[in-house]
Amino acid sequence: MFEETVEHRLRPIAAAFAESDLVRIRVADDAAEIELRRAVPNARAVAPGSGGEQTNRTYDVITAEVVGVLHFQRPPVEEGYSLDGDRELAQIEALGIRNPVRSRGAGRVACIYVAEGQPVDYGQPLFAIDRS
Repeated sequence: MFEETVEHRLRPIAAAFAESDLVRIRVADDAAEIELRRAVPNARAVAPGSGGEQTNRTYDVITAEVVGVLHFQRPPVEEGYSLDGDRELAQIEALGIRNPVRSRGAGRVACIYVAEGQPVDYGQPLFAIDRS
């Protein structure tokens, strides 16, 4: 039974997941439940507007420290926005408590991985900050 489930259900799901840009996928029915999560990317990222080419730049990836719903600060930052110092970029609302997401220093917002009102998981990438 398990081998059949792996062959007919898990492999196609895993292959589709690997080819997508999804961070997490969960499939459940009466007989089984499976959840696949992508590992948090390392700090080396592709620069926005580079056509997908790898660069030598190193980015500081800000990840979610709690599970909840993300809300951007007003006015929201955009890719390319310069940060003079530590700034609150967003808040993650969990159980009615708003947990700040901070830039942890000066830099430039290189990439925003999430959207306003999106549910986020622990460790999920939120922002990439170029510190150079």
